[in-house]
Amino acid sequence: MTTASLEALLRNIILHRQLPFTFHSVSAAANAWHIVVYDAAGASVTLTVPAGRPLDIRNAIQERLETAVEDAAFR
Repeated sequence: MTTASLEALLRNIILHRQLPFTFHSVSAAANAWHIVVYDAAGASVTLTVPAGRPLDIRNAIQERLETAVEDAAFR
């Protein structure tokens, strides 16, 4: 998976799930992806997901973004 394809995947998840995030950046590490998005208030949210099959990456991103939404609801 390339950074461009991961960015497209991330944007698709945000759009499809109607999550309150805006894409900022994605970078590759040895065995993971580092992702930065902004929440509705403009605060940055950093995610690290393990590299692997596209479906596994998609599930990990979606899970972490939905968890961030839930955590924000309890603040």
